[in-house]
Amino acid sequence: MKKLILLASLFCLGACSPDQLASPADNERESTNVLSNYPAVISLRKQLSCLPKEAAFVAAHRGVSKKENLAENSGTALKALIEHGVMIAEVDVAGLKDGTNILFHDGVWDEKSSGKGAVAASSWSRVKDYLLRDTDGDFSADRPIKLEDALSISKDLLYLEVDFKSSAKYGSVIKAIRKADMSDQVLLIAYTDGQARKLAKMAPEMMISVSAKSKNDIENLSRAGVKKSNMAVWMGKGPYPREFINYLDDQDIPVLAWPNEGQRRRIAGPATVMVTDYALQKNPIEGLSGSARSEYEACLAN
Repeated sequence: MKKLILLASLFCLGACSPDQLASPADNERESTNVLSNYPAVISLRKQLSCLPKEAAFVAAHRGVSKKENLAENSGTALKALIEHGVMIAEVDVAGLKDGTNILFHDGVWDEKSSGKGAVAASSWSRVKDYLLRDTDGDFSADRPIKLEDALSISKDLLYLEVDFKSSAKYGSVIKAIRKADMSDQVLLIAYTDGQARKLAKMAPEMMISVSAKSKNDIENLSRAGVKKSNMAVWMGKGPYPREFINYLDDQDIPVLAWPNEGQRRRIAGPATVMVTDYALQKNPIEGLSGSARSEYEACLAN
């Protein structure tokens, strides 16, 4: 069935008119962008490698889009991203004291839910009944979601950037990803070289987001066991030095960025993935048209 879906998507990509692929109007929203209909059985590594330099994927920060009455890191928000055609979501994984992994960003419940106290001191039997607040601070109908359920929702439909909160155990999270058969559909986030080395050792088959500012940083990570073929470089709000960007292009290493809204078109060049708080108000892929679209299609179909 997945192969049939992929073939149907490839046909539509070749046959659909440019009007069908146009950006949504300011006050209108397309249904799923046809370019995002590829099932995620295509590895994230291949997707990032195939994307032309002038285009960039949009990634939903905290697995949500603001001003949509959705709670961050919630099942409803992930489903809304999928329905809109967003291809990448950054999600936060926290660990409870009973070993349950959930999606939640803060270290305490108080601001983002009906719960109180430290997340790491909580058990699922109590947490499962908390109500999550949406991004405007109002209570939603959503409750915290287990990592395994988030993986089930996302499988073959949404790539995940996995941000480990301090309460999350690397081994437990990696085990859940492997159990869901999603090793090639995730990007593990490392903030330090030490974290990158540890994740590379524990999950050598998975991609890792690393913080680097120079060629030397990349070479040092490579010598420490982080494979270049698995790297993506987090450059945040910049700067984006041309010499370093060219080096990353030569090494086929994707660039992750979080530009200001006014910078988005300019940063779509050096960036492969652009993180945003407003994913549902964007095209799932920015800067992809004409010959660039054809190049992308041909690469994925290969």
